[in-house]
Amino acid sequence: MSESASFKPRVVEPVAPDAPDGLGLAVELWLARPVEGIAGHALRIHLRHGARMEQAETLRDLLHAVGTDIVVS
Repeated sequence: MSESASFKPRVVEPVAPDAPDGLGLAVELWLARPVEGIAGHALRIHLRHGARMEQAETLRDLLHAVGTDIVVS
């Protein structure tokens, strides 16, 4: 991850007990510093129903490799 990255991604499974469709996997971004517009210290990206663990891990790895910042707009 870039030296200036403001988050650390990880895969979360399951997102919630007995989760409805679409909430089985998520990529969670642990924020290294506060982000305006986001309350708390983590942001979750819920993946579509049917997303596989390999896809979630690929997204996590891509965010880790190229992500530098989170912009709230």
